[in-house]
Amino acid sequence: MPFRALIKTHHMTSRKKIQAITKSAKHHSCSVLIKTGKPPGVMIAEGTEDAVKQWVETVKRLRYKDYRLLRLEAVTTGQLSTTPGHVTEFGSMKDLSAYLEECDVLSWWAEYMGFTKGGR
Repeated sequence: MPFRALIKTHHMTSRKKIQAITKSAKHHSCSVLIKTGKPPGVMIAEGTEDAVKQWVETVKRLRYKDYRLLRLEAVTTGQLSTTPGHVTEFGSMKDLSAYLEECDVLSWWAEYMGFTKGGR
């Protein structure tokens, strides 16, 4: 069963930090989506439980402004269609949400981002 993490930060613009996220995704074989540029910064990782938890620890150590781990859980619906060990980068929330809709993950993401009733 896949395990998934959702992280929200103030923004993601540092190429050095994005490079560290990419290196960690490869090392832990996690599929990762990131939304960079203007606020908010968003990261979604999927993989085995141990891999995702280790990847989250790497991201936490990067000390992003307003870092918030919104969700860390086993999931049964939807699946990111990104190759394990690969990071897919989006420049806008619109592009990210369109991709998540294709993967059947949009409602999960919207709920825990606080965009729909029942989320944070």
